[in-house]
Formats: sequence, C-alpha cells, structure tokens
Amino acid sequence: MFQAFKRPLQWQGKYPSDFEIQLTNGEKFILSENIGKKVIVLNFFATWCEPCRSEIPELNSFFEKHRDDPFVMIGINDGESRQKVETFVGDYQVKFSVAIDKDNALQKLFTVRSFPTTVYIGTDGRVQIYEIGPIMNADIAFDALFKKDVAAASSGQGIRKEAYLEAIKNQKNLSQEESKDEEKDEVRLAGRAKTIAEEMYCPCGCSDILKDCSFKTAKDIKEKLSTQNLAGKSDEEIIKELDKEFCVKGGKSRHD
Repeated sequence: MFQAFKRPLQWQGKYPSDFEIQLTNGEKFILSENIGKKVIVLNFFATWCEPCRSEIPELNSFFEKHRDDPFVMIGINDGESRQKVETFVGDYQVKFSVAIDKDNALQKLFTVRSFPTTVYIGTDGRVQIYEIGPIMNADIAFDALFKKDVAAASSGQGIRKEAYLEAIKNQKNLSQEESKDEEKDEVRLAGRAKTIAEEMYCPCGCSDILKDCSFKTAKDIKEKLSTQNLAGKSDEEIIKELDKEFCVKGGKSRHD
C-alpha cells in the first residue's frame, strides 16, 4: 500500500513527470522548460485548509528573499473557483505564483492526498523534498539544498532537458502505482449506502461529493457506511451523524 508515511521516502530522488499548467496571471509553466535551470518548489494548498494559511508568511518570506535567484515557487490550488483563489491570494498577500489544478491532474501526478504538501525539485531534476504538512521554517527546510542548487543553475550545471525527458521514460510512475493500490483498497458501496455516498458532501473540507473524495476521511466514512445498520433512520439523519463524527473543518485534518 502507498501509505502516507511512506510517500515522502518513495518520492525521494525520483524524477517528476513533465507537466504544463496555466498560472492565474495568464502565463504558462512547463516543467521541462525550467527543470535544471531553476530550483522549483510546488506548494499544494486549498483555501479552506488552516495549515495552508498558517504557512503563507513563511513561504512568502523565503520567496522574497530569493526572488532574484534562479528559483520559482508555485502554489497549486485544489481546483477551487478562481474567485475563491483570488480572494485567498489577496487576503493572505501571497507573493509567489499560483495555479488552479482544475482537474486535480497535478495532485494525481504527485500523489498528493493532504494539504499542504510541498515538493522541492532540485536542479538535478529530482524531487529532493516531499513535505506533508506546513513548512514552519523554510530556511531550515530548504537552504542546505538551495545554495547548492542555485550554484549549479547559475553555472549551467543543472540537468539538461533531453536528459530529464529520457530519465522519466525509464522510471516507474509512482502515480500509476498508487492508483493500482487505491483500486485494491476502494470500499465498494451498494444499495442505500451508495445512495448516501452520492448525496453527501465529504466533511473533510474538500467540497467533493463523498463518493468522489479519495482522502482518508472519505474512506473511513465509506467503510462505516459499508458495515453500518442503516435501518430506522432517514438518509438526512445518517448524513448528519456522519458529518458530526467525521467533520474536520476547524479541527485537525484527517486527510492522511
């Protein structure tokens, strides 16, 4: 199983697959056009995520300190509306670039299952840091690698695009491996339990219908629905009970 505590170790030293995403400022970011030339930091976040909000000042500080270095930081939002994201960016004065992961394509690519998750890609083209949870001190988290990577980028010693593209051809795709594991672990619902999962919004804070959410909270609820005696209560009563038991908004996240 691709468990959360193993994920950072499994990503360590791996080449991320190439991708392209549009930033909210209208520009496009293509990984293969930047890899080896810059240090790349991707911060996966959601506007409803309290730990995401708490780490913004630290990320802003690190970005401002190194804005003149060969370095790019992008906040990757959890497919929320542009209005929500722009309000969040304004309210928290986000200094770095932001993109909206509309179809959660990058979340799947980087096997992100919790927010925030931060991915540091060095100038050798490999994932050097895969951090689940808020960055408390970016200088401590990044600087030892950052100085070396900036020096490599500045001297043209980073991985070449051709070498990177060749490397990812010969590497096991972690997102595909996790998808296989998730298929094995998926709770199969039927009858009334399936109907409730199609009616209920997941209380993890992701704003997805329960049946579509893949976070741990949703899996726990589906597991309970699959074994719970649903007789004698209305769908609404059952949903309220599940919301009360599993709700994580304003509390500790159970995404992983």
